[in-house]
Amino acid sequence: MKVLLTHELFPPDFAGGGENLTLECARYLGRRGVEMSVLTTGDPGIRAFEGISTTRLAVHRYRMNFAVSEIMKHARDADVIQTFNFHACLPSLLAGQRLGKPVILLVLGVYARAWLDMKGAVAGRLYAAWERFLFTRAFARVAFLSEYSRQMGLELGIDPARTLVARMGLHHARFSASEAKDGSVLFVGKLEVRKGIWELLAVAKALPDIRFRIVGWGPEERAVRREASPNVEFVDIVTNGNLAPEFSRASIFLLPSRAEGSPMALLEAMASGCAVVCTLPLEYEGAKVAPGDIPGLISAVRSLASEPARARALGQANVTLARAHTWEDFAATLHAVYREVLGT
Repeated sequence: MKVLLTHELFPPDFAGGGENLTLECARYLGRRGVEMSVLTTGDPGIRAFEGISTTRLAVHRYRMNFAVSEIMKHARDADVIQTFNFHACLPSLLAGQRLGKPVILLVLGVYARAWLDMKGAVAGRLYAAWERFLFTRAFARVAFLSEYSRQMGLELGIDPARTLVARMGLHHARFSASEAKDGSVLFVGKLEVRKGIWELLAVAKALPDIRFRIVGWGPEERAVRREASPNVEFVDIVTNGNLAPEFSRASIFLLPSRAEGSPMALLEAMASGCAVVCTLPLEYEGAKVAPGDIPGLISAVRSLASEPARARALGQANVTLARAHTWEDFAATLHAVYREVLGT
């Protein structure tokens, strides 16, 4: 079986967690005997990454929206086109339709009304409408990273019969729960409105006796650093580097996000024995708070920080939950979908 994977970026290029997930997709499907090739943007001189064949278009990633002919050229001998939402999915679908190839969409995240927070009332509505348009096209299958994300997709009008959940995996050997948790609260992710970074700063300001650590990057980094209270520490680390020590020593992982798919950082925190305070209806032990509920976030963090034994117990329960997430299972789910749509 030959699969062409299309995405706007692919490692070593990096703009967010989606690039790491596309890499694991290619890597673990390859281990199952699937012949993988990648079409992306970037330096055309990079012909492979970790043994995975890549073709990189020398254009800005946004211009991949217009790469129908290039995708057609590279998909002619492929059995399936595997794409992801954002800038490669629509041209991949058009290329697949012209070639008679099935196209599988894997949704990295559904943002829905969060677009209004990110882009403002006017532009946000346009982004939300475009998202709905993309997700409801005639993809052979639409895969989501969590049931929560799938339900959001169904609310946009996707045919339920074409949807499935492919749970993201985790490299368990890289993460462990330290015996010396230091009582700190950790955030890892993009510094942007969607991730709830301003709510996080409000929580930190209200709890001056608790240490907060932020590992992040993004469009609002300068403003976030300027507005942070003295009990907030910014950890300067390469964005795709080794974050395991940061997860290991933190007691609480705080993610006040407004929209996600299934955040990789959440799984990594769980595998590291962190209790979780989060605004997403995902599977974890800790506290679930409504998005934007700053008093609720403050109360949840204060409660866990004041009861370290309970926080540790919840963290150990999260370690157990995280063990159920493997890249082998993730790849097996997608491989089964490919066989289904090909009738093999």
